[in-house]
Amino acid sequence: MESHTSSPRPGLHRSDDGVDFEECEHLVHDDDPDTALCGVDQTGVPWNQGFRMCQACAAVAEGRMN
Repeated sequence: MESHTSSPRPGLHRSDDGVDFEECEHLVHDDDPDTALCGVDQTGVPWNQGFRMCQACAAVAEGRMN
């Protein structure tokens, strides 16, 4: 699995639809690198920027969620 994040600057941000989100590294499958294990779209997102790991992706990867 690979990991990548949604933006180059860490912190709390507001999306275009007004929802706040905190940046983190997401895990993806090799056969679908545009979708994180937690379901977040990762199309065109830079990888390995040093943010904390997405807890939902980690739970899916460890079999705690599916």
